[in-house]
Amino acid sequence: MSYNDDFIQDHAGILGPAALMVALILTGLFINPLNVPLPSFFQVHDRKKLRNKSKAYNPPKSLKYKNFLVLVNPNAGAGMGKLTYTEVIKPMLDKAKMGHEVVFTEGPGHASQVCREVAEGSRGPCDCVISASGDGMLHECLNGLLANVGADDKLPPLAVVPVGSGNGVADSLYGRKCGPHVALEKIISGKPSDVDVMAMTYPNKPELGVIYDLHFFCWAVFSDHDFLTENTLRWIGPMLKMVLAPAIVIARMTWYSGVLDFAPVEVDKDLKKHYKDPKSWPESPDDKTMRRCDDWFWCMAAGNLKEAGGDLAATPHVRQDEGAVDILMVTKSRGWVSRFRGLMIFLQAENGEHTDFDDVQIVKCNRFRLKPGRSRFRNSPGHLQLSGQEQENGEVVVEVRSGMMRVMK
Repeated sequence: MSYNDDFIQDHAGILGPAALMVALILTGLFINPLNVPLPSFFQVHDRKKLRNKSKAYNPPKSLKYKNFLVLVNPNAGAGMGKLTYTEVIKPMLDKAKMGHEVVFTEGPGHASQVCREVAEGSRGPCDCVISASGDGMLHECLNGLLANVGADDKLPPLAVVPVGSGNGVADSLYGRKCGPHVALEKIISGKPSDVDVMAMTYPNKPELGVIYDLHFFCWAVFSDHDFLTENTLRWIGPMLKMVLAPAIVIARMTWYSGVLDFAPVEVDKDLKKHYKDPKSWPESPDDKTMRRCDDWFWCMAAGNLKEAGGDLAATPHVRQDEGAVDILMVTKSRGWVSRFRGLMIFLQAENGEHTDFDDVQIVKCNRFRLKPGRSRFRNSPGHLQLSGQEQENGEVVVEVRSGMMRVMK
């Protein structure tokens, strides 16, 4: 039987249970061909293997940076956080003769508070802040450092040792599936590099202030996916949730009404074939420097780094320090996307080839305004997220702050 769209639609209701059954079978047999971490209730931490790789590490003889602050999320990656610190981070930093302070976070907001103290200078000298976690805690660290930043403040760079299920920042900076040893080795011997920061505000709720992110803004399908992995499906462990979440969002195929205004910037000539001409959209009646997309959206995301996490190169042509982000859109104006087509977009996003699909539209901009509406059938407002962290839904303005932060790479 061919896997045409009619078949997918007729069987949409069983996609989730079928995926769950397959994942359970693979987990039960301890088959892991994709090298995805197993769920917490089956996970066997190979301490000896981690320890041996750390022992094999040979640090450079001369290192410029000596004082590191390591923030560890002990619950990240189904409990891998504390183990990664004990068997990887501490022995490698000790071997490199680097001083460090470790803080095991105790809940949401703790990492932000610690980094706020770093920015204020109340925690002593710090050459670099390392987040041993997924993308979410790095988002917290960034907002802590930038909470009361002044124009002349010299902040320590950020780095991340991948431990969580969403490791888009580590994949972008150090290579996909780099693992904690490779990432930390590059951090120890690396140097600070400028990175742009997205600054998000709510024009109708100024009391919410500015929320910063250096990685990924999303609404519609990506935020629906991340909400499932970080909330509804979090308890079942990394492997199952990464199998189930895409199946569920594709089966639902939820479309949202919305108005997106964006301020386009010039694209390099050799990359123009991957981008949509901004003139395809009319000028915004609210701001003549912006273009308006008033449409139904299946996908709307803005990437400052290439990798979104979960082996998805959502915005493969963006650069971290170009003063702009890439917006990824799939809208009704190009035709309603079928479930089968949505599946193909997800699959091709693994290597970034989805950008060449007719349904997928990419634009480069340095500022955008989103007025999110509600879903087509379920009348749901959906989710707004930054690096997988849930944000209050509502009209938002996002501006790119060029080189506002530094990362160690």
